Amino acid sequence: MISTRQPYLHPVLILTLALFWGACSGTPGEGEEVEVHFPVVTTESLSDGGTVGDWVVIHGLSDPEALNPVTSNDASASEIAGYMYETLTITDVVTLETIPWIADSLPKVSDDLLTYEFTLRKEARFSDGKPVTGEDFIFHLKTIKNPKILKAAPTRGYYSRVDSASLIDGDPYRLRVVMAEPYYLGDQWAGGLLAYPKHIWDPDNLSDRISFAELNDDSVTSDDIRKMAEMIEDISKNFDKKFIVGSGPYVLDQHVPQDRVVLRRNPEYWNQEHRFGKNWPARIMWLTINDKNAALSALKAGEIDIVPQLDQVQFKYEKNRFPKNGLVPAQYEYPAYNYVGYNGDSKEKPFLADPMVRRAFAHALDREKMIEKIFFGNAVPVQSPIYRNRPEYDTTLPFIEYDLAETRRLLDQAGWKDSDGDGIRDKVVDGKKVSMEFNLLLNSGNNSRRQMAIIFSEALRQVGVVVNPSTLEWAVFLERLDGHQFDAVIGGWAMGVNEGDMFQIWHSQSSELGGSNYISFKNDRVDELIETIRGEFDYEKRKEMYKEIQAIIHENQPYNFLVSELRVCGYDQRFENVGFYAPRPCFNAGWWWVPEDEQKYATAAPAPAAALE
Repeated sequence: MISTRQPYLHPVLILTLALFWGACSGTPGEGEEVEVHFPVVTTESLSDGGTVGDWVVIHGLSDPEALNPVTSNDASASEIAGYMYETLTITDVVTLETIPWIADSLPKVSDDLLTYEFTLRKEARFSDGKPVTGEDFIFHLKTIKNPKILKAAPTRGYYSRVDSASLIDGDPYRLRVVMAEPYYLGDQWAGGLLAYPKHIWDPDNLSDRISFAELNDDSVTSDDIRKMAEMIEDISKNFDKKFIVGSGPYVLDQHVPQDRVVLRRNPEYWNQEHRFGKNWPARIMWLTINDKNAALSALKAGEIDIVPQLDQVQFKYEKNRFPKNGLVPAQYEYPAYNYVGYNGDSKEKPFLADPMVRRAFAHALDREKMIEKIFFGNAVPVQSPIYRNRPEYDTTLPFIEYDLAETRRLLDQAGWKDSDGDGIRDKVVDGKKVSMEFNLLLNSGNNSRRQMAIIFSEALRQVGVVVNPSTLEWAVFLERLDGHQFDAVIGGWAMGVNEGDMFQIWHSQSSELGGSNYISFKNDRVDELIETIRGEFDYEKRKEMYKEIQAIIHENQPYNFLVSELRVCGYDQRFENVGFYAPRPCFNAGWWWVPEDEQKYATAAPAPAAALE
């Protein structure tokens, strides 16, 4: 999973609900209700011809943390990198089946399920013209498995059962990936290795001196491992065009911090004849605007071409005006969910480690009110970390209903009462009086989460619990999560639509530095189940284990699960072939095109004026 991390610049104001809802009221657009489109990518639409040229200017709420795919894990960076970097196999976004890409076919798998062999397409080239070979995938695996590259830790967890990679008989176009033990997602993660250009990142072949045996042994450290990590983690390379080189249809053209990332079309892209390899726009730009209202204004003014995620209130009151501005209002499903997460290792707030308290807090979450007032019906409540359209998602788990009487009862039962009449519950813990008050961390710029924080804090205030919402700029927010320096957090996770591996977020080992178990959830049975699933090839048995994991999480409430929303957006009507699909980021602007007589920007034009401000 990858985090749906989204920032803004303004500090939160702890407003009353009345003030908030009053501020959101407005006058709907005149006239009849406009049609809201739900455009879907089809095989037929991708087979249609197009015209090269024009730009696609996309709203970005945050600057990507880096464009080096080994050291960056945030959603915006992953989206941009997807236009530049490629893998051995990919997911067909229409059928959701795995298909070969740089590999010429799906892997040949040994009978013992330990060996995956690929043959590479010899026509595959990096944007600098160098051929893609098996050495590039071997190098990528070594960077992932290097324990000194801390930023690679979230990915490294998925590759713990991947033992090594090597050329077959020294042939640069034949690659063997070997598992340490059978892994039910072995084909997915072997096929997911990146064409990561060794000739650029490791011109002196330092990685050749490091064996996979060394990288797989946590007790082994060496100067070469350390030097390799320093080479990859050098922050000066994070946006350097000399290093951000892939084999994909677009090339890094420009990065201006906190302003824009621009990619330019690679006219020599090796696979542009494939329906998934089209690259019609001359440029794709992500323009950073840290405020969604400003982004909406820029969209209506024609300064950007698409805002992929408008606030629901913006969409409700502005969609009728879109056609007058040459815009198309649209909806699409994005596989993600929001949650309130509690730091189970908080020393100052010991009540956050108590499952009974967390369940009491769950009863103070009015999800139906959130769906109605924040998302205007375009969301559904969720109860599990598994994608709700997956068959493993347990629909039998009972929803924790909004019930403040039950919140009071559970807090009383847990021993948290107002002993001094100040309106705040308290309890003596280890000889010290502790008041039931905590900070709720959220990233600035996400109005939906800010509104959820207001609803939640208002409800808990009624039962004697003080919640202090606190917003931080995106980079600082991430640092606090990584360092477990928070009481509670409103966060969100984007998910894959295929069966995934729960290790990154839910295994206790992932609570260590570099993992994504920010809340320090630790449960021996969940650890055991996650590890057993990794070696189980019977889907029905895995499904039962997923069900047990969900039941344990539901009982312990380390997350209070909130909602999954149907995203709303607006885009410029001059684009043809616009469509959305299930796998994130849910659209590919490289497949869009504009008839020549409607093109807005010349092929080699400078950045649109709005981006230069």
